[in-house]
Amino acid sequence: MSLQTKEFIDLPAPVGKHKLTGQMGAISLALTVLAFSAPLTTVSGYIPVAMMFGGVSAPLMFLMTTAIILLFAAGYISVIAMAKRPGDFYSFISFSLGKSVGLGAGLMASVSYFLILAGIASFFGVSAAELMKSIAGIQLPWYCYALICWAVVALFGYLHVELSAKVLSWVMLAEVIICLGFSGSVIGSGHIAIPVFSPFAASGLTADGVNAPFSILFAVSFFIGFEATSLFRDEVRSPEKTIPRATYGAIIFIGVIYTICAYALIAAYGPDVQTIAQNAPATMFSDALSKFISPRISLLVTLLVLTSSLASVLSVHNVLSRYLYNLGTDGALPRALRKVHPHHSSPFVASLSVSGLTLLVMLPFILTGVQPDVLYGQLSGVGTAGIIMLMTVVCIASLSWYFRYGRPSNLSVFKLFVAPLISGIFFVGLTVLVTKNFDLLVGGKPGERQWMLFCLLGAMFIGMALALYYKARRPDVFARLGRSQY
Repeated sequence: MSLQTKEFIDLPAPVGKHKLTGQMGAISLALTVLAFSAPLTTVSGYIPVAMMFGGVSAPLMFLMTTAIILLFAAGYISVIAMAKRPGDFYSFISFSLGKSVGLGAGLMASVSYFLILAGIASFFGVSAAELMKSIAGIQLPWYCYALICWAVVALFGYLHVELSAKVLSWVMLAEVIICLGFSGSVIGSGHIAIPVFSPFAASGLTADGVNAPFSILFAVSFFIGFEATSLFRDEVRSPEKTIPRATYGAIIFIGVIYTICAYALIAAYGPDVQTIAQNAPATMFSDALSKFISPRISLLVTLLVLTSSLASVLSVHNVLSRYLYNLGTDGALPRALRKVHPHHSSPFVASLSVSGLTLLVMLPFILTGVQPDVLYGQLSGVGTAGIIMLMTVVCIASLSWYFRYGRPSNLSVFKLFVAPLISGIFFVGLTVLVTKNFDLLVGGKPGERQWMLFCLLGAMFIGMALALYYKARRPDVFARLGRSQY
């Protein structure tokens, strides 16, 4: 059956009198999801990790990654525009590969984002504890600050999303000013320690000591979050225009700013940047900042890294709340999750559920005295692996849609076939890399923590089994999964 003759039956799930509303524009939406990637935290702490493997060629790898992510977005946005449903990976895959796979993807995505959320909140606690100890001599456990972060995010998640968007916009503006100010100071100093175009030479990809696949793996992880724009479909104005603009804008922004900052770090340290990144990654940015701007600014940057982490937690919290809201609205999870606050127009039950579950995950680690790096290292790594695998499924879903239903007249073959094919090959390879080198993301010896990956895949199989149960026993619920049937 061709797409032109295919009949869609809209099955909106029954909801109460209150619905999600909002008037976010493309910039507000882009900044809301951009906060997910925590630019300043990434530049100061994670770009050096990519340089461990990519060396001087790291900026080129960021550009290559940006191009691949844009290709991914071309197919993703095209099918999302046809689906016209909120729900991100859940609705997209339900629309393209069927409700069973879609619900499995929805649960797997929820678990992945949830693990990332708990990890970043713990990172905030550790960073805040170290800062307070250094500037005021106050020695409180990391979890005291993590719980403060948790409480602040719980409050903002309860309120209207546009308040979060305003806060995230200001935090993002401060981060961008610091990142670009640093880059401009280094590049404009006239003391660039490398040939100007050497970081963009293709020959650098095969240089001694360079492992391009591993470097690109970390580069992809810095982009995670852009795909969540479609979750806010009910809270933006003109979603057909706002969502594509915000998605492409977020990808280009992340790619450009990380490429510039990586180039600036290389310009500051020269051809030995890979060795320095391997020996002292945590201090690379702060040391260069002190040298090229001022040592006095280091405290401000440290504070902004904290606000960057808090903004990232808030962004992930909002994303996860809307996942639970959509799953609750469709009846896949308890219907209470679909409730919208009468005054704040927020998915407040889903938001409070996210807050409660986050606390439940953190409490055992707090009570048993486990080192917090287990949380912000391993859990964030597992969550990142989950999102990468789901992006692979999205590419397959885009191609499946094209082969099953053809091309509508308003979309090109490039968007529906070529772009998903190229990005799909890339993400299949990346998924294989993640599977074989899982320890790169979560630490430990090779194969030691592979069970975490199996647990993550287990969430997807549970979702698929749940969908089959609904199909057999609750066909009314099954019909509403993804909020469309054909």
